[in-house]
Amino acid sequence: MKRLLHAREFSTVMILLLEVAFFTWYLWPTSGGHPFLNVGNSLLILKYSSIYGIAAIGAAMVIITGGIDLSPGAVIGLTSVVTGYFFVQTEWSLFASAAMGLCVGLSAGLASSWLIVGMKLPPFIATLGVMGIWRGAGYIITEARFYDLSAKLPRNWMVGGISIDWVPPIVMVALAGVFQVVMKRFQWGRAVFAVGGNETAALFSGVRVGLIKTSVYVAAGLLASVSGVVLAIVQGQGKADLANGYELDIIASAVVGGTSLTGGRGSVAGAVLGALIFGILRNALPQIPGATFYDRVIVGLAVIVIVVMDQVLVRRRA
Repeated sequence: MKRLLHAREFSTVMILLLEVAFFTWYLWPTSGGHPFLNVGNSLLILKYSSIYGIAAIGAAMVIITGGIDLSPGAVIGLTSVVTGYFFVQTEWSLFASAAMGLCVGLSAGLASSWLIVGMKLPPFIATLGVMGIWRGAGYIITEARFYDLSAKLPRNWMVGGISIDWVPPIVMVALAGVFQVVMKRFQWGRAVFAVGGNETAALFSGVRVGLIKTSVYVAAGLLASVSGVVLAIVQGQGKADLANGYELDIIASAVVGGTSLTGGRGSVAGAVLGALIFGILRNALPQIPGATFYDRVIVGLAVIVIVVMDQVLVRRRA
């Protein structure tokens, strides 16, 4: 129990529960059904939080190594375009089209890692450049149009007997579970933490720092592409401007979930919980009269407050 109480994920879960309790109370209806606390709205929150959550898993691992990745939003957008192009224009199967979409994330991860590990560029500059190139490529391919996947997707689509709306949350939870185990129980995960904690010490301990960084950026790129495929199917569109600005929200989800921007500390599960915290904020705030215009301000303040609280807790534990 003591170990559970000191876990970073525990405090994130408590913040999430307090958030749910607050909006349940504040939006309590005078008559009729609850606008926030209902099955349909809960599924909506889970579905769209999953887009951030899947990519936040990769962002958390990158930040744990002491790096940063500004490209996931652009990767998500280009993935939706590539998936839509092959599915709509060339009439490939959805599975084959999604596989081509995943190549977008693979190429982004390889490009970022080559610039960072091979050319020794700062991660901020390298991933900023990749972000611009991949976002621009989406506009070049579409010529400011979009691919309509929804016209070819079946209505009320069921995957293995499960509604397509449940697929994003299931994918997010499954990937979070896999990477949480990998980061905690496998040598690769321990090496990721070692590189972020002290790169020089990790190098002298026999950790292949360059290979670890490359694998992390490739994994982050692939996870962003998974988000892109999911978003393309959920939205029914392949558009170059999809996920515009998502990169900052994805990074914020990881940080709010307990990932330290200085590296060496973080949690995959925490990143997913951070995405859910933001998902609830984005869903509930528009339901409050007059709060729509303050959406970004409130989200920004929430990031600062939660991270400051985390730093205070860390210092007390130390």
